[in-house]
Amino acid sequence: IWLDQEWKDELLRWDPKEFGGIQSIRIPCDLIWLPDIVLYNNADDYTAGYMRSRAMVFYDGTVFWPPPTQLRSTCKIDVTYFPFDSQHCALKFGSWTYHGFQVDITNRSDNVDLSNYVVSGEFDLVRVHQKRGVVKYTCCPEPYPDVTFFIHVRRKTLYYLYNVVFPCTMMSVLTLLVFLLPPDSGEKIALGITVLLAFSVFVLAIADKMPETITS
Repeated sequence: IWLDQEWKDELLRWDPKEFGGIQSIRIPCDLIWLPDIVLYNNADDYTAGYMRSRAMVFYDGTVFWPPPTQLRSTCKIDVTYFPFDSQHCALKFGSWTYHGFQVDITNRSDNVDLSNYVVSGEFDLVRVHQKRGVVKYTCCPEPYPDVTFFIHVRRKTLYYLYNVVFPCTMMSVLTLLVFLLPPDSGEKIALGITVLLAFSVFVLAIADKMPETITS
């Protein structure tokens, strides 16, 4: 993702008339102050940080820094209705050391830019929205703002219909056929055992495809 960040730095202002009409420059981000925005519910190492890309600095002190990064977050998975399930995950961003009076975090826009979104082969992206929140702790009088992105995805079911639902239905029909065979038929027991073994292998195959959760 592109983690676009924009802020004002009064120490980086200049008059374009005094510098040949230059209104913006691109400099290494290590040469300027950067906000320590992190993903609170990160599932990776916090020390990895973002790509040290260049920052765009404008003459009025506006700094725009869009570091590309890959994020892994914690998310509570509910597979009760697998494979017809949908998941709701949240990405909560905020400053690690600054409170709201020092660094105030707001949304740059009301919409989430999905122009670079790569379509997943397993999930459909249903909705993405964001919300700004403010938390106050009992230890400190200062507010701690954050921005949370809520992601709603739905599992694509076509693959599981052909590989899970339809085979399971066919084996259930075969189970009913056992009762239609004559009692003295030698194939009755063989068919029953075959269906039982097929169900056992089928359950193991489904278990490998499902995420490991307490509810599953």
